[in-house]
Amino acid sequence: MYFQLTGTHIRLLGSMHLFPATSRRTPPWIAEAYDWADALVFESDPATILPYLKAVAQPGAALLRPLMRDDAWTQLQALWPVDGPLAPLEALRPWAALVVAPTLLQQVVEGVEPRMLRSANAQAKPYRYLETAQDVAEALESIPLEALAAALDLLMADRGEPQRTLERMHAAWLDGDLQALQRIAVESPAFNLPGIRRAILDLRNRVWAERVGEWSDASERTLVVVGALHLCGPGNLLDCLGRPVTAVF
Repeated sequence: MYFQLTGTHIRLLGSMHLFPATSRRTPPWIAEAYDWADALVFESDPATILPYLKAVAQPGAALLRPLMRDDAWTQLQALWPVDGPLAPLEALRPWAALVVAPTLLQQVVEGVEPRMLRSANAQAKPYRYLETAQDVAEALESIPLEALAAALDLLMADRGEPQRTLERMHAAWLDGDLQALQRIAVESPAFNLPGIRRAILDLRNRVWAERVGEWSDASERTLVVVGALHLCGPGNLLDCLGRPVTAVF
């Protein structure tokens, strides 16, 4: 869950973006990693993704309607906020509906990154990002509409699954058990649909590996913080880097 890229001053940390509200505990290696680092690198700036959620001058999530079960679409509409930046559902990009929907069914508190960012800002510790909001949007745009619709159908058929999965993943993460995290992810039906893992993990891992590799000669102790699922399973970031790593934890 926490690795040193051998022969460099780079470490990689597997994070949880959100914690279940019932368990806010953070393992000790999170603080150790933060204290070790001279600079931090995060995936992307969440605030900048908001403008990309809306389908401007193109069809939005309404494209999913004919591909979903009638009852699933009705449930999704009833679940959706009626105002605010996420409303209305039909105006969002199709992939945004899938990204947002599980969070509407979860009881969560902030995870690793917001806490680290607050500390970094308070201590003037520098940080940067692996990708832009546009990079994220372009990767997610590659998910086929049929896969998005199927994933939302599955989600509406078992609305308790996102919370159960989050709690199980958080427990495995606290134990530093990447293999358990991968098993839990594979058991999530939507994760195995065509194009979803590729867009969320595989495509981005390959791009990130190139960027991290460019910093291999830097003298600054750099902590790269990514979602823990990016560090396990086929095509994970560690494999994409193509360099030996040593587990710090």
